[in-house]
Amino acid sequence: MIKVQKKDGSMQDFDHMKIKNGILASGASEEQAESITMQIESWAPTAASNGVIGGSAIRSKVLEMLGEMNPAAKATFENYKKV
Repeated sequence: MIKVQKKDGSMQDFDHMKIKNGILASGASEEQAESITMQIESWAPTAASNGVIGGSAIRSKVLEMLGEMNPAAKATFENYKKV
């Protein structure tokens, strides 16, 4: 199982639904969200170091993919700052 290192240094298990829900909240369609989430799930193990990937790396990859599929959703996702 891949671990995600958060900005504060804490670790979480990779969560498919957390990524998908974030993409859906940005205004992407169900199909776009599922497609991007599946691609991220396949990509993460190759980008991880010792089973750990940074949350910022996942965010960057999501933004890259959203930009190709749905530029408006990308802008919304990019402007979202977790409080």
